[in-house]
Amino acid sequence: MLPVLQWAQEHGEVGGVRTSHAQLTSILRAEGVEVAYVDTGSARRAAAMLPRLRHRAMHLLHLTRLWRAMLLAPLFAVLRGRTVLVLHSGSTSGQVARMPWWRRRLLVLALYAYDEIWAVNDEIGAILPEALRARITVVTPFDSSAAPVPSAIEREPHALALATNAGLAHYNADVGVEVTRRVRERWPDATLTVLAYGNDTLEVEALRRTAASEPWLTVEFDASPAEVSGVLARVGTFLRPTSWDGDSVIVREAQAAGATVVASDTAPRPQGVVLAPLDASALAVAVVDGGVVSDGSGLARTTLADAVRAAGRAPGRASRPARGRAPGRG
Repeated sequence: MLPVLQWAQEHGEVGGVRTSHAQLTSILRAEGVEVAYVDTGSARRAAAMLPRLRHRAMHLLHLTRLWRAMLLAPLFAVLRGRTVLVLHSGSTSGQVARMPWWRRRLLVLALYAYDEIWAVNDEIGAILPEALRARITVVTPFDSSAAPVPSAIEREPHALALATNAGLAHYNADVGVEVTRRVRERWPDATLTVLAYGNDTLEVEALRRTAASEPWLTVEFDASPAEVSGVLARVGTFLRPTSWDGDSVIVREAQAAGATVVASDTAPRPQGVVLAPLDASALAVAVVDGGVVSDGSGLARTTLADAVRAAGRAPGRASRPARGRAPGRG
């Protein structure tokens, strides 16, 4: 198999993308595959990898924003080996919907630079021509074979947790706080731990102010992976009240750690997740009494490691220029 170059923030913020590519690195190295990083979070570290780009490799570009795929397309069109765009965000269709027609056209042309497109849902396929749809593989970004061994921490059945990136609106941390207030009407000992990460924003500070007056609420910022695993092993319920979502890594982590996951029904959820409308009352009822359980429809079983192995068996292309040229262009 070709060496693998992961284009990602090797030392980036705590979150699902970092967990996902770190798991992949661990699995591939255990199988004897050479894996290195082009650290997109550091110009100095990325520049140090320039000599490696002369050699054939499997290049995995991990992104959540499509405009970055457009920006890097000219480079990936000329790299030697096999190139893969890995789209981690469940917002892909929303990003496309907000593009003017001309930018959407540029996006389609840019995506011809990549041999394969791996995405956490298949929504991107709806806006692509047939020639590009054939390059799409729907993957799950979480690999249970690399998940931490569940901690021996004693579980607290009435403890809840949720995660929010910088307090962004679509994570609905405020809804999670209100859910816990309502749960406490039935479970007076219920607590909530908010795992915040990313930018330390005004929204995160507002959560801290709320926690200062509510002894049952704790806000942890940029907890380490081990600390996050400890929280997930301790709580009885992990809340995911998101307005939209991809195949959330931390939802998969929570399940692997043995917590019950209660999530909004706004996106496909892994098998076993308890679903409820995005409403504090409905979510609180689901926490206490249970509810409809997801059968996993709409999400993939193919892991990133599976996709790498399949790509390693794929036949090479005769020439990079032919691979990168859109149909009908001279």
